Amino acid sequence: MKFKDKINVLSAVAAGIFAGGTLMIGVTFGLQWSDLSPAELVIAFPHDWKNIATTIIPFALLQTFLIPLSLYFSWNNKCARRLWIIALGLWFANCTITSVYHFPIVLQGLNGTIETSEIRAVVDQWLLFHWPRVALGFAATIYAVYACMITYKKSEKHHEA
Repeated sequence: MKFKDKINVLSAVAAGIFAGGTLMIGVTFGLQWSDLSPAELVIAFPHDWKNIATTIIPFALLQTFLIPLSLYFSWNNKCARRLWIIALGLWFANCTITSVYHFPIVLQGLNGTIETSEIRAVVDQWLLFHWPRVALGFAATIYAVYACMITYKKSEKHHEA
């Protein structure tokens, strides 16, 4: 397997791990947070984010670096290039939603600026808008996997010739 094929696979794996991580956040933490009283939630939400950040941010950074690198390596393969561009666009859409909406709320929680009386509504809305990020993450993964398959298939054909 060529170096560029390995990078492509790592890109798809990083995207998949991130997507799975977002699903885990929505399901496990979402259920946990829904069972907490507002007073408990004010404490748990920022605390949980310290743990979540240490596991999911490295994969976010990894795919931010690897997907454009895969696009670069696949630039001459029109079909793979299109798929990597779509995967990158989905990833950037995810990053935009995270940066504009989700991250500021997490920062408010970490800074203790969300009132106990508001926390339930804030977290419920945060979770509601989290699900599109999960869908974007899985869609980016699917496009990345397809791009890997096409690139590798074409690479193998050239190798056999």
